[in-house]
Amino acid sequence: MKKEELKQILEEQLALDYDCSVEEIQSSNNIFKVWKRNEGARYIGDEDCMLKIAVYREKLLVMADEKLLDWCKQTFENATGTWLADPENLIKIHEKLGEYGQRLADTHHHYLPALNAAKTEKRYDVKWYEQDEIKVFQGDNRFWEALLFDELIPDMLAVCAVENNTILGMASVTRDCDKLWQIGVNVTEEGRGKGVGAYVTSLLKEQVMERGVVPFYSTVESHIKSQKVAFQAGFEPVMYELFSAAK
Repeated sequence: MKKEELKQILEEQLALDYDCSVEEIQSSNNIFKVWKRNEGARYIGDEDCMLKIAVYREKLLVMADEKLLDWCKQTFENATGTWLADPENLIKIHEKLGEYGQRLADTHHHYLPALNAAKTEKRYDVKWYEQDEIKVFQGDNRFWEALLFDELIPDMLAVCAVENNTILGMASVTRDCDKLWQIGVNVTEEGRGKGVGAYVTSLLKEQVMERGVVPFYSTVESHIKSQKVAFQAGFEPVMYELFSAAK
Protein backbone atom coordinates (compact mmCIF):
# COMPACT_ATOMS: atom_id res chain seq x y z
CA MET A 1 0.00 0.00 0.00
CA LYS A 2 1.47 3.34 -1.09
CA LYS A 3 1.43 6.58 0.88
CA GLU A 4 -0.98 8.17 -1.59
CA GLU A 5 -3.39 5.27 -1.06
CA LEU A 6 -3.30 5.77 2.71
CA LYS A 7 -3.92 9.48 2.26
CA GLN A 8 -6.82 8.84 -0.11
CA ILE A 9 -8.50 6.37 2.26
CA LEU A 10 -8.11 8.76 5.20
CA GLU A 11 -9.47 11.75 3.30
CA GLU A 12 -12.42 9.80 1.92
CA GLN A 13 -13.21 8.69 5.47
CA LEU A 14 -12.93 12.22 6.84
CA ALA A 15 -15.31 13.40 4.13
CA LEU A 16 -17.84 10.83 5.39
CA ASP A 17 -17.18 11.66 9.04
CA TYR A 18 -17.56 15.42 8.55
CA ASP A 19 -20.24 15.39 5.82
CA CYS A 20 -18.20 17.13 3.17
CA SER A 21 -16.37 16.40 -0.07
CA VAL A 22 -12.80 15.19 -0.46
CA GLU A 23 -12.10 18.47 -2.26
CA GLU A 24 -13.15 20.36 0.87
CA ILE A 25 -10.87 18.17 2.97
CA GLN A 26 -7.97 18.94 0.64
CA SER A 27 -8.62 22.69 0.57
CA SER A 28 -6.93 25.12 2.93
CA ASN A 29 -10.23 26.43 4.35
CA ASN A 30 -11.69 25.43 7.70
CA ILE A 31 -14.90 23.39 7.36
CA PHE A 32 -18.06 23.89 9.44
CA LYS A 33 -20.96 21.44 9.11
CA VAL A 34 -24.21 20.76 10.96
CA TRP A 35 -24.05 17.58 13.04
CA LYS A 36 -24.99 14.54 11.00
CA ARG A 37 -24.08 10.88 11.15
CA ASN A 38 -23.50 9.52 7.66
CA GLU A 39 -23.63 5.83 6.92
CA GLY A 40 -20.09 4.51 7.10
CA ALA A 41 -18.79 7.28 9.38
CA ARG A 42 -16.42 6.31 12.19
CA TYR A 43 -18.27 5.58 15.41
CA ILE A 44 -16.99 7.76 18.26
CA GLY A 45 -18.90 6.07 21.04
CA ASP A 46 -21.39 8.63 22.32
CA GLU A 47 -24.84 9.09 20.82
CA ASP A 48 -25.31 12.40 22.68
CA CYS A 49 -22.29 14.11 21.10
CA MET A 50 -22.98 17.69 19.96
CA LEU A 51 -19.53 18.67 18.73
CA LYS A 52 -16.50 17.07 17.14
CA ILE A 53 -13.46 18.82 15.70
CA ALA A 54 -10.54 17.37 13.79
CA VAL A 55 -7.24 19.02 12.90
CA TYR A 56 -5.95 17.75 9.57
CA ARG A 57 -3.23 19.48 7.51
CA GLU A 58 -3.36 22.34 10.05
CA LYS A 59 -6.99 23.13 9.20
CA LEU A 60 -10.15 22.58 11.26
CA LEU A 61 -12.96 20.17 10.44
CA VAL A 62 -15.89 21.10 12.65
CA MET A 63 -19.21 19.28 12.95
CA ALA A 64 -21.59 20.79 15.48
CA ASP A 65 -25.18 20.80 16.57
CA GLU A 66 -27.13 23.72 15.08
CA LYS A 67 -27.13 25.36 18.53
CA LEU A 68 -23.33 25.48 18.51
CA LEU A 69 -22.48 25.97 14.87
CA ASP A 70 -22.64 29.78 14.74
CA TRP A 71 -20.49 30.04 17.86
CA CYS A 72 -17.94 27.67 16.33
CA LYS A 73 -17.77 29.75 13.16
CA GLN A 74 -17.40 33.02 15.06
CA THR A 75 -14.72 31.53 17.31
CA PHE A 76 -12.66 29.47 14.87
CA GLU A 77 -13.47 30.57 11.31
CA ASN A 78 -10.08 32.26 10.83
CA ALA A 79 -8.14 30.12 13.29
CA THR A 80 -5.41 27.64 12.44
CA GLY A 81 -5.81 24.10 13.66
CA THR A 82 -2.24 24.14 14.93
CA TRP A 83 -3.21 25.66 18.27
CA LEU A 84 -6.62 24.07 18.84
CA ALA A 85 -5.29 22.06 21.81
CA ASP A 86 -3.97 25.16 23.54
CA PRO A 87 -5.49 25.12 27.07
CA GLU A 88 -7.23 28.44 26.46
CA ASN A 89 -9.11 26.98 23.48
CA LEU A 90 -9.99 23.73 25.23
CA ILE A 91 -11.32 25.61 28.26
CA LYS A 92 -13.34 27.89 25.99
CA ILE A 93 -14.87 24.88 24.20
CA HIS A 94 -15.57 23.04 27.45
CA GLU A 95 -17.31 26.05 29.00
CA LYS A 96 -19.48 26.61 25.93
CA LEU A 97 -20.48 22.95 25.88
CA GLY A 98 -21.53 23.29 29.52
CA GLU A 99 -24.30 25.69 28.48
CA TYR A 100 -25.94 22.72 26.70
CA GLY A 101 -25.34 20.03 29.30
CA GLN A 102 -22.26 18.78 27.46
CA ARG A 103 -18.59 18.38 28.35
CA LEU A 104 -15.36 17.96 26.46
CA ALA A 105 -15.15 14.17 26.54
CA ASP A 106 -12.06 13.12 24.64
CA THR A 107 -9.04 14.43 22.77
CA HIS A 108 -6.77 12.15 20.75
CA HIS A 109 -3.81 12.03 18.42
CA HIS A 110 -4.38 9.68 15.48
CA TYR A 111 -1.51 7.87 13.74
CA LEU A 112 -1.25 6.04 10.42
CA PRO A 113 1.45 3.59 9.26
CA ALA A 114 4.74 5.17 8.18
CA LEU A 115 5.47 3.25 5.01
CA ASN A 116 9.24 3.48 5.36
CA ALA A 117 9.16 1.38 8.55
CA ALA A 118 11.28 -1.79 8.52
CA LYS A 119 9.62 -5.22 8.56
CA THR A 120 9.16 -6.51 12.11
CA GLU A 121 11.78 -9.05 13.15
CA LYS A 122 10.72 -11.97 15.32
CA ARG A 123 11.40 -11.48 19.02
CA TYR A 124 8.77 -13.61 20.75
CA ASP A 125 6.46 -16.46 19.92
CA VAL A 126 3.02 -15.18 19.01
CA LYS A 127 -0.52 -16.48 18.87
CA TRP A 128 -3.18 -15.01 16.60
CA TYR A 129 -6.89 -14.83 17.39
CA GLU A 130 -9.45 -14.26 14.65
CA GLN A 131 -12.72 -12.47 15.35
CA ASP A 132 -14.63 -15.58 16.43
CA GLU A 133 -11.78 -16.70 18.72
CA ILE A 134 -11.37 -13.44 20.67
CA LYS A 135 -14.31 -14.24 22.95
CA VAL A 136 -12.02 -16.47 25.06
CA PHE A 137 -10.73 -13.22 26.62
CA GLN A 138 -14.17 -11.95 27.63
CA GLY A 139 -13.87 -10.67 31.20
CA ASP A 140 -10.05 -10.76 31.22
CA ASN A 141 -9.22 -7.35 32.70
CA ARG A 142 -5.61 -7.50 31.56
CA PHE A 143 -6.70 -6.48 28.06
CA TRP A 144 -9.23 -3.75 28.71
CA GLU A 145 -7.61 -1.37 26.19
CA ALA A 146 -6.92 -3.94 23.49
CA LEU A 147 -10.38 -5.56 23.48
CA LEU A 148 -13.68 -3.67 23.63
CA PHE A 149 -16.35 -6.35 23.10
CA ASP A 150 -18.62 -3.69 21.60
CA GLU A 151 -21.00 -4.76 18.85
CA LEU A 152 -20.87 -1.30 17.27
CA ILE A 153 -17.08 -1.42 16.90
CA PRO A 154 -16.29 -5.15 16.93
CA ASP A 155 -12.90 -6.64 17.72
CA MET A 156 -11.62 -8.13 14.47
CA LEU A 157 -8.18 -9.64 15.11
CA ALA A 158 -5.73 -9.95 18.01
CA VAL A 159 -2.15 -11.08 18.47
CA CYS A 160 -0.41 -12.05 21.72
CA ALA A 161 3.30 -12.28 22.44
CA VAL A 162 3.93 -15.43 24.46
CA GLU A 163 6.87 -16.65 26.52
CA ASN A 164 6.78 -20.02 28.31
CA ASN A 165 2.98 -20.16 27.83
CA THR A 166 2.63 -16.76 29.52
CA ILE A 167 1.03 -13.87 27.63
CA LEU A 168 3.35 -10.85 27.69
CA GLY A 169 1.05 -8.51 25.82
CA MET A 170 -1.73 -8.19 23.27
CA ALA A 171 -2.62 -5.88 20.40
CA SER A 172 -6.09 -6.04 18.89
CA VAL A 173 -7.91 -4.10 16.21
CA THR A 174 -11.51 -2.86 16.15
CA ARG A 175 -13.54 -2.05 13.04
CA ASP A 176 -14.36 1.62 13.61
CA CYS A 177 -15.37 1.82 9.94
CA ASP A 178 -14.91 -0.34 6.87
CA LYS A 179 -11.48 0.87 5.76
CA LEU A 180 -9.91 2.15 9.00
CA TRP A 181 -9.47 -0.20 11.96
CA GLN A 182 -8.16 1.04 15.30
CA ILE A 183 -5.40 -0.74 17.23
CA GLY A 184 -5.44 -1.04 21.02
CA VAL A 185 -2.68 -2.61 23.11
CA ASN A 186 -2.07 -3.92 26.63
CA VAL A 187 1.14 -5.26 28.18
CA THR A 188 0.90 -7.64 31.15
CA GLU A 189 3.06 -7.42 34.27
CA GLU A 190 5.23 -10.23 32.90
CA GLY A 191 5.88 -8.30 29.70
CA ARG A 192 6.72 -4.85 31.03
CA GLY A 193 9.99 -3.28 29.98
CA LYS A 194 10.59 -5.78 27.15
CA GLY A 195 9.33 -3.82 24.15
CA VAL A 196 6.28 -6.07 23.88
CA GLY A 197 3.75 -3.30 23.21
CA ALA A 198 5.56 -2.01 20.13
CA TYR A 199 6.26 -5.57 18.95
CA VAL A 200 2.66 -6.82 18.90
CA THR A 201 1.41 -3.48 17.58
CA SER A 202 3.85 -3.63 14.69
CA LEU A 203 2.92 -7.24 13.86
CA LEU A 204 -0.78 -6.40 13.89
CA LYS A 205 -0.24 -3.30 11.74
CA GLU A 206 1.45 -5.41 9.07
CA GLN A 207 -1.19 -8.14 9.14
CA VAL A 208 -4.10 -5.70 8.89
CA MET A 209 -2.49 -3.98 5.91
CA GLU A 210 -2.00 -7.34 4.21
CA ARG A 211 -5.78 -7.76 4.48
CA GLY A 212 -6.31 -4.52 2.56
CA VAL A 213 -7.38 -2.41 5.55
CA VAL A 214 -5.63 0.64 7.02
CA PRO A 215 -4.79 0.30 10.74
CA PHE A 216 -4.67 3.45 12.83
CA TYR A 217 -3.47 4.13 16.36
CA SER A 218 -4.82 6.72 18.78
CA THR A 219 -3.68 8.09 22.11
CA VAL A 220 -4.03 11.18 24.30
CA GLU A 221 -1.47 13.98 24.52
CA SER A 222 -0.22 13.10 27.98
CA HIS A 223 0.23 9.36 27.33
CA ILE A 224 3.90 9.58 26.38
CA LYS A 225 4.49 5.84 26.72
CA SER A 226 1.68 5.12 24.26
CA GLN A 227 3.06 7.67 21.81
CA LYS A 228 6.45 5.94 22.00
CA VAL A 229 4.77 2.63 21.19
CA ALA A 230 3.20 4.23 18.11
CA PHE A 231 6.53 5.52 16.83
CA GLN A 232 8.41 2.31 17.64
CA ALA A 233 5.73 0.27 15.86
CA GLY A 234 6.09 2.29 12.68
CA PHE A 235 3.28 4.82 12.92
CA GLU A 236 3.36 8.58 12.37
CA PRO A 237 0.92 11.28 13.56
CA VAL A 238 -1.58 12.56 11.00
CA MET A 239 -4.53 14.07 12.86
CA TYR A 240 -5.87 15.44 16.14
CA GLU A 241 -9.50 15.09 17.17
CA LEU A 242 -11.82 16.00 20.02
CA PHE A 243 -15.48 15.37 20.73
CA SER A 244 -18.12 16.10 23.34
CA ALA A 245 -20.50 14.01 25.39
CA ALA A 246 -23.38 14.57 27.78
CA LYS A 247 -22.40 15.44 31.35
